[in-house]
Amino acid sequence: MRKTIRIAFVGQPNVGKSTLFNAITRGNAIVTNWPGTTVEKHEGHLNYRDYELVVIDLPGIYGLSYTTLEERISRRFIVEEKPDVVVVLVESLNLERTLYLAIEIRELVGNIVVAVTKVDEAHSRGIHINFDLIERRLNTSVVPVSALKRVGLDRLLDTVIRSVGMEKPLLKIDYGELEPFIDSIEHIVQGYSENLRYPTRWLAIKFLEGDAEVEDILRKALGNQYRELEEIREEAKRRIGIDLAAFISMKRFNYAREIVKNAIIKHRVVRKERIIDKIFFNPFTAPIISFSIIVAIFLAVFIVNTGYPISDILRNLGYSELGDIFEEYSLSSLVEKLFEYIGNVVVDTLGEGPLTSFIVNGVLGGLASVLIFIPLIAIAMAILGALEDSGVLTRIAIGTHLLFQRIGLSGHSLLPITLSLGCNVPGVMGSRASPNPLERIKLVILTPFIPCQARLVVLLAIATAIGGFAGAILVPLAYFVAFSVFIVLSYIASVVSKRRGVYEEAELLLELPPLHRPYARVVWWFTWFYLKHFLVKAGTVIFSVSIISWILLHISLSTEYTEDVGGSIAAQISRFLAPLLSPLGISGEKAWITMYAIIMGFLAKELVVSAIVTATNSTSFEEAFQKLGLSIPSAIAFTLFITLYIPCLATLATIYSESKSFKYVLLSVIVMISTAYLIALLSYLVALML
Repeated sequence: MRKTIRIAFVGQPNVGKSTLFNAITRGNAIVTNWPGTTVEKHEGHLNYRDYELVVIDLPGIYGLSYTTLEERISRRFIVEEKPDVVVVLVESLNLERTLYLAIEIRELVGNIVVAVTKVDEAHSRGIHINFDLIERRLNTSVVPVSALKRVGLDRLLDTVIRSVGMEKPLLKIDYGELEPFIDSIEHIVQGYSENLRYPTRWLAIKFLEGDAEVEDILRKALGNQYRELEEIREEAKRRIGIDLAAFISMKRFNYAREIVKNAIIKHRVVRKERIIDKIFFNPFTAPIISFSIIVAIFLAVFIVNTGYPISDILRNLGYSELGDIFEEYSLSSLVEKLFEYIGNVVVDTLGEGPLTSFIVNGVLGGLASVLIFIPLIAIAMAILGALEDSGVLTRIAIGTHLLFQRIGLSGHSLLPITLSLGCNVPGVMGSRASPNPLERIKLVILTPFIPCQARLVVLLAIATAIGGFAGAILVPLAYFVAFSVFIVLSYIASVVSKRRGVYEEAELLLELPPLHRPYARVVWWFTWFYLKHFLVKAGTVIFSVSIISWILLHISLSTEYTEDVGGSIAAQISRFLAPLLSPLGISGEKAWITMYAIIMGFLAKELVVSAIVTATNSTSFEEAFQKLGLSIPSAIAFTLFITLYIPCLATLATIYSESKSFKYVLLSVIVMISTAYLIALLSYLVALML
């Protein structure tokens, strides 16, 4: 049986409340009148995930002053009917003004979600909003939406579901000179709080405003003591010198102004056709230019972060020393050197032993595994943020739309695919860019096939260890195979959905923003949003898993500490599963090490390299890889399997958080493992023939 969640929609007139209500309920609404009035009541029902959502569209109001019939209806419903969540709509085009109602309701209710409407129109007018900053300052969930483009609707409903039962402390605004009078009234009213439906501080503020209903409630509850409240209010009027309701309203508007301060950037929009639009709207030049820009971006990011491919090109040209310098002084290498130095200091200080091993390899190793991604994600997000803010990224999406349509996707898929080249976690999260539910699920499941930087690190290590022609083509081959798999599976999914009659054409719904130079502050907002989510969602998982993996590597089946990896729990599990690799030509005494590396790669892909080095007791990966005794065909098969099989644990966690379904997580695992094994087997057989 589905759990029912009652949601109240409230907002000022003309903020897009009715449009959003209709977009969410899809016209499935009952229209009646509010009891005892001629005001229409709209109530919509929909099934979403495992819930039945009942959405009540309250009348449009400017505040909770109780002076109009609409305000009385809305206030009584919120207080007496107690909906599970109150969704307050504010308009992105007039954020400061429309936030007033959200602030007033936030003083009354602890469980609200703020939906910022018309974000597509705001962007087209050159208005940029830092929603994270507003969320922190208001201390409640803030979700940007566009009802017309159906952008953010799923995210809004998911946020509402998560908010059920998550009461937050009521908003407490500093009313300055009025605070002593509020405290005095609240102190008196608290003695009668059991008989009152409203929070005592809210009642005190509303009494000072002269709210008729509050006056009546307090007069009945307090009896003769009510006179004390009137005396306090009269003294407050003398002290403040102006109408108290106007003074309180001014303070709320000042608070709204503080909330949006430094959270909005506006620029002058100049609408005229430029040569860049002609390039991106041309069906022949647009795809070439668009993909060239994306490739150039990530080549630049990879060069700065890992030295690749410049380091390999220089070595192949005979400048090995210069190539080594590019690789040695890349950002990833510098982070590794920093943690290696810290590890040596710990060893020198504490000496060898289990505790030192845990600190160096478990704790510091876990931190290094997280921090090594920060430069890559920060640089990639900063470049993409600049393209997004300038309006170029939207034009790139338009330029690639026709090509993506051929495989059942749209230009909206450009962002998640591009993000996945850096890290699959923000890539999966980027699927929110698509307003098409089918396309979004497809992106959630398939974007993990796109090789992230962690896999690039592993590919480079294996390619260097193999050397020769096979090593030279290994990285390009892996990327070619991965993208080919993504394209083929996306096309197959579209064909299957068409046959089942559930296919919906993935359209490109974008408001074309004006072209302008990017603003540093907006670029930082974009960068920090994805960097923060990586640190919170993926970083905590990677760090935790690094510690768990250390335990599995250094504890035997008899639960005793061991330095011999071959006698650890992890080795025993790997030996049991190792026969699965024999069709790929990986067998013998060392086969368990390859399986062990695969298991560790599921936890975090970059652990593949360290797992092989540790398990073979080697000083370098080249030495460790040679000890595995893999033939060239087996090495190629192993590399492609590593490239395509299950994404890291952090990505799986993100797939669940975005889809809210274990079914899709399981589907992703099955599709990726089976595809990876099939491709690895085929590549092994082809390599044997060649």
